[in-house]
Amino acid sequence: MEFVYALSGLFAGLFLGAVAVVTALTYTPYGASLFDTAITALTGVTLQLGNLLFISALTAFAFEGLAMSGIRYPVVVPAAFAYVLTHVTVYYSCIRITDLQSEPLDPDIIIKHNPFRALVLGVPGSLLLIRVRSPARRN
Repeated sequence: MEFVYALSGLFAGLFLGAVAVVTALTYTPYGASLFDTAITALTGVTLQLGNLLFISALTAFAFEGLAMSGIRYPVVVPAAFAYVLTHVTVYYSCIRITDLQSEPLDPDIIIKHNPFRALVLGVPGSLLLIRVRSPARRN
């Protein structure tokens, strides 16, 4: 019962990250209209909240596993670890989301050719590890 919050945070973070990625893949804001501002805000907020929840849940599981094995830390250590990791992840994933948003559903983006990449894109923070481009654009 004590892991229900961490587990629900993990799934909520994954869901919010997927919403941010799908929004970035399907729509590019073109100007300063109210609708474009709302879509950009939705993408940013869901990405940041998703990363925060996901990283916090993973940190809780990791440090609980260490505590079960006898290694204990003051509460400041996991909090500082989650804080730094969340900020680094949000920074890099926002950069990748901006790249995706500039070319929504572009044929150069290999999602229909590799469905596993589409699945991995839904994981918050994975955008910093993956570059979804065709081999022709990499050269």
